[in-house]
Amino acid sequence: MLNRRNLLAFAAASASGQKPKLLLPSDVPDEFHLKLMWYSPVAPIDPRTWRLQLKGLVEKPQQIPLAQLRALPQQTQSSRMKCVQCWSARASWSGFRFQQLLDLTKPSKKAKAVRIDCADKWYEYFNIEDLQQSNVMFVLDLAGQPLPDRHGAPLRLLDPSRYGYKSAKLITAITFVEVGKGSMACDIGPYYSPDGRILPGYDTPLDLGGKTKRKIAGGEITEY
Repeated sequence: MLNRRNLLAFAAASASGQKPKLLLPSDVPDEFHLKLMWYSPVAPIDPRTWRLQLKGLVEKPQQIPLAQLRALPQQTQSSRMKCVQCWSARASWSGFRFQQLLDLTKPSKKAKAVRIDCADKWYEYFNIEDLQQSNVMFVLDLAGQPLPDRHGAPLRLLDPSRYGYKSAKLITAITFVEVGKGSMACDIGPYYSPDGRILPGYDTPLDLGGKTKRKIAGGEITEY
């Protein structure tokens, strides 16, 4: 259960530099102006033993350690993460593009989508062509430092054209499949959609004070 004692213990461990026993949600923005959202409490992943499983409709299924992912060509981009709960924050993200994984695994012609599984039991589906968009990144670093546990280390997805729930965290496996099946979020509430694209409406940017509501046109937020 997520009670006050758990949240205080999490905050104390983070402040002391220790790894918390569980990664818990928090409605208080952190130093990156991001709130912490989790499907279920889970312990941080040990990067020394973690492997990214690549499987399904591929010629070369494999399990890749973190060091090998860091050896891939890396890029950095400044992108705004938009939450379906009407807040956002811009940050500097670094990592690699999906094409690198395509080159490693060589998917079959039948593979049109992937299922992304996470350590906290969350999952997402994406069409392969959507993951090949130029603004989509598999993230290893945040603000020039290794991705913090609380933001999905050692590997998370970033798709700034979709709500944050589609940017899966604590990724453990990517399975190539014939057909995508939406999002786990669809089973949770009416605010979520399988596609997850940001709709026209309003946004409150926490990195710009968090007090002003701004109108947005939909899609990736690039105006501020």
